[in-house]
Amino acid sequence: MFLISPPALLAPPPAEAPQAAMPLALADALARARQENPLLRAAKARVDERRGLITTTRADALPQITLVGDFTRTRDVSMLNSSFAEFAPKIGIPVDSLVGTRGVYTSQATLVQPLFYWGKLGTAVDIALMGEKEAALAFTTSELDVLHGVAKAYLAVLSAQAELDVVDSRRQTAAQFVADVNAKLEAQSATELDRLRAESELLAVIPEALQAESQVKRATEVLAGQLGLDPKAPLALANLGRPAPGGAPEGTERSELAQLRQQEAMFRANEKIIASDLRPKFDLTASYGYQAAKSDNLFHEPYDTWRVSVTMKFPIFDGLRSSGKQAQNRAQLEQVRQLRTDRERGIAVEQRSSERDLTTATALAEAAGKAHAAALEALRVSRESFDQGLITSLDLLQAERAERQAESRRRKADLGLWSARFDQRRALGLPPL
Repeated sequence: MFLISPPALLAPPPAEAPQAAMPLALADALARARQENPLLRAAKARVDERRGLITTTRADALPQITLVGDFTRTRDVSMLNSSFAEFAPKIGIPVDSLVGTRGVYTSQATLVQPLFYWGKLGTAVDIALMGEKEAALAFTTSELDVLHGVAKAYLAVLSAQAELDVVDSRRQTAAQFVADVNAKLEAQSATELDRLRAESELLAVIPEALQAESQVKRATEVLAGQLGLDPKAPLALANLGRPAPGGAPEGTERSELAQLRQQEAMFRANEKIIASDLRPKFDLTASYGYQAAKSDNLFHEPYDTWRVSVTMKFPIFDGLRSSGKQAQNRAQLEQVRQLRTDRERGIAVEQRSSERDLTTATALAEAAGKAHAAALEALRVSRESFDQGLITSLDLLQAERAERQAESRRRKADLGLWSARFDQRRALGLPPL
């Protein structure tokens, strides 16, 4: 008989210790993304794949050597259909002896070497090398996209955290205001209307605080996922402050354009391969080995056999397959050429837009800084006036709320300036830092 303890008597499960937040700076986040981001790992695997394709393509131009071991047992009746089968009984040769079962042992090495393919094999190797460069350029594009995505996600967390800090400060101020009004109400120095106003202010801040906390968690989960971390892992991000002033960095050629140019070169080289399929080709085939009816005679003379041949293959008609390949290749080349032209125009617009956005973000950051300084001065004057009894606590609360909002706008303006810097560097083909 099994006894089961009632639920009330069962020991509660041990509570998990809270996980310590991982300190993370922007440079550390970018370094981790380079190593752990799954998209970058997939792009690296594509580069390795293209390197393997180079080895595979080169193998087509090298000699292919094969060792063959074979045992064949046959009963050949072709002699019965010849004129000798009719003549054999007349000279005393039984017909059954002409169709006896025979076994043959074969052991030989064969070699096949392409001799002349009108540059097809060498061009194929060149295309494979171009493919490796194209994959490396695609990796560079993916790396820039991922790094800038991580940088933007980092800014999103800081922006959400700034909003949460402001809301928390407003909530604490509102709670303190409620306590002050209640104390004054007991001392009969405040009215019921003051209490209702204070509680209304506190109740209005609570939903904003809940929403701000949700936004911080969401932004942190997105950043952790891009870094290859558990989305639930707590992160402690370092503040960026305001970026140091400086001129526009010197850009480099965008990897997207270089990748499209590489694809154009690959299609142009492929035209040569397609043309070579319509020309004669020469192959060398050689074999050497032994063939005997008994295994004991293998590897002995005169049972050695060899063969050398040079073969020419001249395609006459392939059902217009090569013509279709040429048309397809030229159409793909034109597609890539037009994509490159469109991308060049888009990048030029992106670079000019990033310069304008950076100028605007700089002006907004300066204006937000001045506005916050003015709000701080207004808060200082309001506190002095409140201490002197010239204004009410509600006026002081509004001044504090205005200062918190100005601080939030200043921090967001600084983050917007960072974002504009990142956009400019992405337009110039540079990483965030």
